[in-house]
Amino acid sequence: MTWASSGGQTKSEAETTRLVNDALLQDDFDPADLNGFNAHTENIRLDRSQISLSTLPKFQESAVTIEVPSGDREIGSQDFRIPGLQYRSILSVIKSIFAEPLAEKFHFIPFKLFRALPGSDLLEQHDVVQRLAAPLEQLDCKLERVVLGLMFWSDSTHLASFRNANLWPIYMMFGNLSKYIRSRPNSGACQHIAYIPSLPASFHDFASSFFTKWSIAKQRKSLLTHCRRGLMHAVWKFLLDDEFVHAYNYGIVIQCPDEIEHRFYPQIFTYSVDYPEKDKGKCPCPRCLVEKSALDQMGLYHDLRNRITKFRELLTDAVTRARDFIYRLGFPINGTAVDNLLKDTSSIPTINSFVACLGTRFNVPQMLAVDLLHEIELGVWQTLFTHLIRMLYAAPHGPILVARLDER
Repeated sequence: MTWASSGGQTKSEAETTRLVNDALLQDDFDPADLNGFNAHTENIRLDRSQISLSTLPKFQESAVTIEVPSGDREIGSQDFRIPGLQYRSILSVIKSIFAEPLAEKFHFIPFKLFRALPGSDLLEQHDVVQRLAAPLEQLDCKLERVVLGLMFWSDSTHLASFRNANLWPIYMMFGNLSKYIRSRPNSGACQHIAYIPSLPASFHDFASSFFTKWSIAKQRKSLLTHCRRGLMHAVWKFLLDDEFVHAYNYGIVIQCPDEIEHRFYPQIFTYSVDYPEKDKGKCPCPRCLVEKSALDQMGLYHDLRNRITKFRELLTDAVTRARDFIYRLGFPINGTAVDNLLKDTSSIPTINSFVACLGTRFNVPQMLAVDLLHEIELGVWQTLFTHLIRMLYAAPHGPILVARLDER
């Protein structure tokens, strides 16, 4: 207790107890092993060690390719190779996570608490995978089937306020973990999957000599936006490889910490994206076709009905036609012909990689989650709400009105 009560202020009772139980009372503990021990020296040795303390796979580097239109029907499109994609295979992370201590906290079967919630995604997917056909090579498989809920986030972020250094990470969590565990910064529940590269400086040189309408500022801007969207979906097409698609459809057998094997079906539940991945157009909601002009009716009966009757569907045929206009006929990306097909639904002429890899039955609108950080906490709504509070303070009996607002 003298050691715990002296020195630094960060030692807690729980940590002191853990030191005694996990180290000092162990059968293999020998005080002689600590002769000459220095924590700083040992940390340096660990930093230089080539042995990984985790079973999780390391990042690899690859390149992706995007198709660039020429803007001229007489000149065909060309592929442009973008290097610098840092990634880890989604399936390799899934396999490795079950060798980590965190795997002991996973829920494999929906329990009664979830059954009280109508329309639970986990329950629905659990029911679906129980009816899926086993792979041809394992038709007699009798292993328990488990839904592995994948939750993705991606957010372009600046690394410094005084330069253009930035990162565009994709990270993943598992819906089988309690949200109370996922929300702990030290839980290890968040797995970084990839870092999306930016369009390199060489792309501007390539596009200025290839794209016939590069000198027109509006056309140049629309091309860069189109290629950045294409880059994001090219990365996802790379990540959703054949191995993952096979596991998505037929499951993958993994041995759990209790040494019992289960057949896991990785299912993408949510994907929260920032503005670079979304289109800020006529219909702001990724799930329905309610227009901006009707946002003042939010919460009313008419609005609730419109969210159901105007549910968003992927316009695969329209997107294919629009891309044909752009790549084969040389029409402008934001031209009238393309806008007539896509503008009314705020769609874009980019092939969705989730549908291309996982099939047309995959529900992209239902996958997209609300981005609370950028759309509410740091977005336009926060600025508007702040302004409304200032107006209340400026009104007669302002503090009383603000207090009444807080009560509501």
